[in-house]
Amino acid sequence: MMMLVGILMVVVNLWVMVDGKCVIDTSVNESERIIQERDLATLDPIRGERSNTGKDRDGNTYSFIVCEDLYDDSKNVSIIKTNGSKDRIVLGYNNRTLVTKDRNWLMLTFLGGQTEKQCNQTPRAAHILFVCDSHEYKVQIRQLNDSQNTLLCSSVFIVRHACVCTPVLGLSAGAVFFILLVATFGSYFTFGFFYLRLVKGAKGIEQIPHRNFWFKVGNILADGCGAVFRCDRYCGEQNVNTRTGSLTMPYHTVYATTILKSLKPTFAGFKFTNISTSLRHFLH
Repeated sequence: MMMLVGILMVVVNLWVMVDGKCVIDTSVNESERIIQERDLATLDPIRGERSNTGKDRDGNTYSFIVCEDLYDDSKNVSIIKTNGSKDRIVLGYNNRTLVTKDRNWLMLTFLGGQTEKQCNQTPRAAHILFVCDSHEYKVQIRQLNDSQNTLLCSSVFIVRHACVCTPVLGLSAGAVFFILLVATFGSYFTFGFFYLRLVKGAKGIEQIPHRNFWFKVGNILADGCGAVFRCDRYCGEQNVNTRTGSLTMPYHTVYATTILKSLKPTFAGFKFTNISTSLRHFLH
Protein backbone atom coordinates (compact mmCIF):
# COMPACT_ATOMS: atom_id res chain seq x y z
CA MET A 1 0.00 0.00 0.00
CA MET A 2 2.78 2.42 0.95
CA MET A 3 4.62 1.57 -2.27
CA LEU A 4 1.50 2.37 -4.29
CA VAL A 5 1.14 5.74 -2.56
CA GLY A 6 4.80 6.50 -3.25
CA ILE A 7 4.40 5.65 -6.94
CA LEU A 8 1.34 7.90 -7.17
CA MET A 9 3.23 10.79 -5.57
CA VAL A 10 6.09 10.37 -8.05
CA VAL A 11 3.65 10.34 -10.98
CA VAL A 12 1.90 13.48 -9.70
CA ASN A 13 5.21 15.28 -9.23
CA LEU A 14 6.33 14.31 -12.73
CA TRP A 15 3.03 15.53 -14.20
CA VAL A 16 3.38 18.84 -12.37
CA MET A 17 6.95 19.23 -13.63
CA VAL A 18 5.85 18.61 -17.20
CA ASP A 19 2.99 21.03 -16.75
CA GLY A 20 5.52 23.77 -16.03
CA LYS A 21 4.16 24.72 -12.63
CA CYS A 22 6.60 25.89 -9.96
CA VAL A 23 7.73 22.88 -7.93
CA ILE A 24 9.55 23.07 -4.61
CA ASP A 25 13.12 21.79 -4.86
CA THR A 26 13.71 18.23 -3.68
CA SER A 27 16.35 19.43 -1.17
CA VAL A 28 13.56 20.83 1.03
CA ASN A 29 12.25 18.53 3.78
CA GLU A 30 8.60 17.49 3.87
CA SER A 31 7.39 19.84 6.64
CA GLU A 32 9.06 22.86 5.05
CA ARG A 33 7.76 21.81 1.63
CA ILE A 34 4.16 22.02 2.87
CA ILE A 35 4.76 25.55 4.15
CA GLN A 36 6.43 26.69 0.92
CA GLU A 37 3.69 25.19 -1.26
CA ARG A 38 1.09 27.06 0.80
CA ASP A 39 3.05 30.29 0.39
CA LEU A 40 3.45 29.63 -3.32
CA ALA A 41 -0.35 29.54 -3.70
CA THR A 42 -0.27 33.31 -3.10
CA LEU A 43 0.83 33.70 -6.72
CA ASP A 44 -2.02 31.61 -8.17
CA PRO A 45 -4.02 34.70 -9.29
CA ILE A 46 -1.15 35.79 -11.57
CA ARG A 47 0.18 32.40 -12.62
CA GLY A 48 0.98 32.40 -16.33
CA GLU A 49 1.24 36.19 -16.63
CA ARG A 50 4.20 37.47 -18.62
CA SER A 51 6.17 40.47 -17.46
CA ASN A 52 7.57 43.30 -19.48
CA THR A 53 11.09 42.88 -20.87
CA GLY A 54 13.57 43.99 -18.24
CA LYS A 55 16.95 45.47 -19.08
CA ASP A 56 20.17 46.03 -17.19
CA ARG A 57 22.94 48.60 -17.64
CA ASP A 58 24.97 46.17 -19.81
CA GLY A 59 22.20 45.88 -22.38
CA ASN A 60 21.08 42.40 -21.36
CA THR A 61 17.34 41.73 -21.45
CA TYR A 62 15.29 39.51 -19.16
CA SER A 63 12.04 37.69 -19.88
CA PHE A 64 9.88 36.27 -17.11
CA ILE A 65 6.58 34.43 -16.73
CA VAL A 66 5.00 33.49 -13.40
CA CYS A 67 5.35 29.74 -12.79
CA GLU A 68 4.91 28.62 -16.41
CA ASP A 69 7.23 27.68 -19.26
CA LEU A 70 8.50 30.83 -20.93
CA TYR A 71 8.95 29.18 -24.35
CA ASP A 72 7.78 25.89 -25.81
CA ASP A 73 11.37 24.77 -26.36
CA SER A 74 12.43 25.72 -22.80
CA LYS A 75 10.85 23.28 -20.40
CA ASN A 76 10.64 24.27 -16.73
CA VAL A 77 12.18 27.67 -17.47
CA SER A 78 10.36 30.78 -16.23
CA ILE A 79 13.13 33.34 -16.56
CA ILE A 80 15.78 33.80 -19.25
CA LYS A 81 18.57 36.28 -19.83
CA THR A 82 19.35 37.33 -23.40
CA ASN A 83 22.76 38.92 -23.92
CA GLY A 84 23.97 41.21 -26.69
CA SER A 85 24.76 38.22 -28.89
CA LYS A 86 21.13 37.05 -28.62
CA ASP A 87 22.22 34.02 -26.65
CA ARG A 88 19.66 32.76 -24.14
CA ILE A 89 20.98 32.02 -20.69
CA VAL A 90 18.78 30.06 -18.31
CA LEU A 91 18.94 31.68 -14.87
CA GLY A 92 17.04 28.92 -13.06
CA TYR A 93 14.37 26.23 -13.36
CA ASN A 94 10.85 26.41 -11.98
CA ASN A 95 10.94 22.74 -10.95
CA ARG A 96 13.67 23.70 -8.48
CA THR A 97 11.87 26.48 -6.66
CA LEU A 98 12.36 27.86 -3.17
CA VAL A 99 9.76 30.15 -1.58
CA THR A 100 10.27 32.63 1.23
CA LYS A 101 7.35 34.71 2.43
CA ASP A 102 6.58 37.29 5.06
CA ARG A 103 4.04 40.03 5.50
CA ASN A 104 3.58 41.95 2.21
CA TRP A 105 6.40 40.26 0.31
CA LEU A 106 7.33 36.92 -1.25
CA MET A 107 10.53 35.72 -2.87
CA LEU A 108 10.80 33.05 -5.56
CA THR A 109 14.19 31.46 -6.03
CA PHE A 110 14.88 29.39 -9.15
CA LEU A 111 17.92 27.11 -8.77
CA GLY A 112 20.03 25.15 -11.24
CA GLY A 113 20.71 27.85 -13.83
CA GLN A 114 23.46 27.67 -16.44
CA THR A 115 27.04 27.89 -15.23
CA GLU A 116 29.34 30.70 -16.31
CA LYS A 117 33.09 31.28 -16.07
CA GLN A 118 32.82 34.08 -13.52
CA CYS A 119 30.78 31.79 -11.26
CA ASN A 120 33.52 29.09 -11.13
CA GLN A 121 31.10 26.68 -12.81
CA THR A 122 28.58 27.18 -10.01
CA PRO A 123 24.97 27.02 -11.28
CA ARG A 124 23.27 30.40 -11.36
CA ALA A 125 20.16 31.25 -9.35
CA ALA A 126 17.43 33.80 -9.96
CA HIS A 127 15.61 35.54 -7.12
CA ILE A 128 12.32 37.28 -7.88
CA LEU A 129 11.13 39.44 -5.01
CA PHE A 130 7.41 40.24 -5.10
CA VAL A 131 6.67 43.36 -3.05
CA CYS A 132 3.22 44.56 -2.06
CA ASP A 133 1.80 47.41 -4.13
CA SER A 134 -1.96 47.64 -3.73
CA HIS A 135 -2.27 49.79 -6.89
CA GLU A 136 -0.24 47.54 -9.22
CA TYR A 137 -1.95 44.68 -11.08
CA LYS A 138 0.55 44.02 -13.88
CA VAL A 139 3.69 41.93 -13.64
CA GLN A 140 6.56 44.30 -14.37
CA ILE A 141 10.04 42.99 -13.63
CA ARG A 142 13.00 45.19 -12.74
CA GLN A 143 16.50 44.00 -12.00
CA LEU A 144 18.13 45.11 -8.80
CA ASN A 145 21.04 47.42 -9.49
CA ASP A 146 24.15 45.64 -8.16
CA SER A 147 26.75 48.40 -8.44
CA GLN A 148 29.27 46.48 -6.30
CA ASN A 149 29.04 43.28 -8.40
CA THR A 150 28.35 41.20 -5.32
CA LEU A 151 25.80 39.00 -7.12
CA LEU A 152 27.87 37.55 -9.96
CA CYS A 153 26.21 34.16 -9.77
CA SER A 154 22.76 35.31 -8.77
CA SER A 155 20.28 37.72 -10.30
CA VAL A 156 17.78 39.59 -8.16
CA PHE A 157 14.59 41.05 -9.62
CA ILE A 158 11.78 43.06 -8.08
CA VAL A 159 8.12 42.83 -9.02
CA ARG A 160 5.56 45.10 -7.41
CA HIS A 161 2.08 43.57 -7.29
CA ALA A 162 -1.12 43.63 -5.24
CA CYS A 163 -1.44 39.83 -4.96
CA VAL A 164 1.17 39.62 -2.17
CA CYS A 165 -0.45 42.32 -0.05
CA THR A 166 -1.68 41.06 3.29
CA PRO A 167 -5.43 41.72 3.61
CA VAL A 168 -6.21 44.45 6.10
CA LEU A 169 -8.82 43.25 8.55
CA GLY A 170 -10.59 45.94 10.54
CA LEU A 171 -13.64 48.08 10.95
CA SER A 172 -14.59 50.79 8.52
CA ALA A 173 -14.90 54.42 9.60
CA GLY A 174 -18.69 54.16 9.47
CA ALA A 175 -18.69 51.09 11.72
CA VAL A 176 -16.41 52.81 14.25
CA PHE A 177 -18.65 55.89 14.28
CA PHE A 178 -21.76 53.75 14.78
CA ILE A 179 -20.14 51.86 17.68
CA LEU A 180 -19.06 55.10 19.34
CA LEU A 181 -22.55 56.54 18.87
CA VAL A 182 -24.22 53.49 20.43
CA ALA A 183 -21.69 53.44 23.28
CA THR A 184 -22.25 57.15 23.96
CA PHE A 185 -26.03 56.84 24.06
CA GLY A 186 -25.81 53.67 26.14
CA SER A 187 -23.56 55.35 28.69
CA TYR A 188 -25.78 58.44 28.75
CA PHE A 189 -28.96 56.51 29.50
CA THR A 190 -27.28 54.07 31.92
CA PHE A 191 -25.55 56.69 34.09
CA GLY A 192 -28.55 59.01 33.85
CA PHE A 193 -30.87 56.21 35.00
CA PHE A 194 -28.74 55.33 38.03
CA TYR A 195 -28.21 59.00 38.92
CA LEU A 196 -31.93 59.79 38.93
CA ARG A 197 -32.79 56.60 40.77
CA LEU A 198 -30.06 56.55 43.42
CA VAL A 199 -29.43 60.28 43.92
CA LYS A 200 -32.78 61.87 43.09
CA GLY A 201 -34.92 58.95 44.23
CA ALA A 202 -36.86 58.84 40.93
CA LYS A 203 -39.27 55.99 40.27
CA GLY A 204 -40.86 54.53 37.17
CA ILE A 205 -40.83 56.71 34.07
CA GLU A 206 -39.14 59.55 35.97
CA GLN A 207 -35.89 57.57 35.82
CA ILE A 208 -35.43 58.41 32.12
CA PRO A 209 -32.84 61.22 31.83
CA HIS A 210 -34.23 64.40 30.22
CA ARG A 211 -37.50 62.56 29.64
CA ASN A 212 -39.42 65.70 28.54
CA PHE A 213 -36.95 66.29 25.73
CA TRP A 214 -37.11 62.67 24.53
CA PHE A 215 -40.92 62.66 24.75
CA LYS A 216 -40.99 65.78 22.61
CA VAL A 217 -38.65 64.20 20.06
CA GLY A 218 -40.82 61.09 19.97
CA ASN A 219 -43.98 63.13 19.44
CA ILE A 220 -42.38 65.11 16.62
CA LEU A 221 -41.24 61.91 14.90
CA ALA A 222 -44.70 60.38 15.34
CA ASP A 223 -46.37 63.47 13.87
CA GLY A 224 -43.97 63.41 10.94
CA CYS A 225 -44.66 59.74 10.21
CA GLY A 226 -48.38 60.35 10.53
CA ALA A 227 -48.26 63.33 8.17
CA VAL A 228 -46.32 61.36 5.57
CA PHE A 229 -48.05 57.98 5.72
CA ARG A 230 -51.58 58.86 6.95
CA CYS A 231 -52.82 61.59 4.63
CA ASP A 232 -56.43 60.45 4.94
CA ARG A 233 -56.27 61.31 8.64
CA TYR A 234 -54.35 64.59 8.47
CA CYS A 235 -55.51 65.90 5.11
CA GLY A 236 -59.18 64.95 5.30
CA GLU A 237 -61.10 63.05 2.63
CA GLN A 238 -62.58 66.28 1.24
CA ASN A 239 -59.06 67.52 0.34
CA VAL A 240 -58.09 64.43 -1.68
CA ASN A 241 -58.95 63.95 -5.35
CA THR A 242 -60.85 60.67 -5.42
CA ARG A 243 -59.83 59.98 -9.02
CA THR A 244 -56.07 60.58 -8.79
CA GLY A 245 -55.52 60.31 -5.01
CA SER A 246 -53.57 63.62 -4.94
CA LEU A 247 -54.22 66.67 -2.76
CA THR A 248 -56.58 69.38 -4.10
CA MET A 249 -54.70 72.14 -2.22
CA PRO A 250 -51.12 72.67 -1.02
CA TYR A 251 -50.15 70.25 1.72
CA HIS A 252 -49.04 72.93 4.23
CA THR A 253 -52.46 74.61 3.89
CA VAL A 254 -54.26 71.33 4.53
CA TYR A 255 -52.07 70.60 7.53
CA ALA A 256 -52.64 74.08 9.04
CA THR A 257 -56.40 73.72 8.57
CA THR A 258 -56.32 70.29 10.24
CA ILE A 259 -54.44 71.67 13.26
CA LEU A 260 -56.94 74.54 13.65
CA LYS A 261 -59.91 72.20 13.40
CA SER A 262 -58.48 70.08 16.19
CA LEU A 263 -58.05 73.18 18.38
CA LYS A 264 -61.56 74.66 17.86
CA PRO A 265 -63.35 72.42 20.39
CA THR A 266 -60.84 73.48 23.04
CA PHE A 267 -61.17 77.21 22.36
CA ALA A 268 -64.86 77.42 21.51
CA GLY A 269 -66.01 80.94 20.57
CA PHE A 270 -62.49 82.18 19.81
CA LYS A 271 -62.04 83.77 16.35
CA PHE A 272 -59.57 81.72 14.32
CA THR A 273 -59.82 83.57 11.02
CA ASN A 274 -56.72 85.74 11.44
CA ILE A 275 -54.77 83.00 13.18
CA SER A 276 -55.61 80.55 10.39
CA THR A 277 -54.41 82.99 7.74
CA SER A 278 -51.19 83.74 9.65
CA LEU A 279 -50.44 80.07 10.30
CA ARG A 280 -51.00 79.14 6.68
CA HIS A 281 -48.74 82.01 5.59
CA PHE A 282 -46.05 80.84 8.04
CA LEU A 283 -46.18 77.23 6.88
CA HIS A 284 -46.11 78.36 3.28
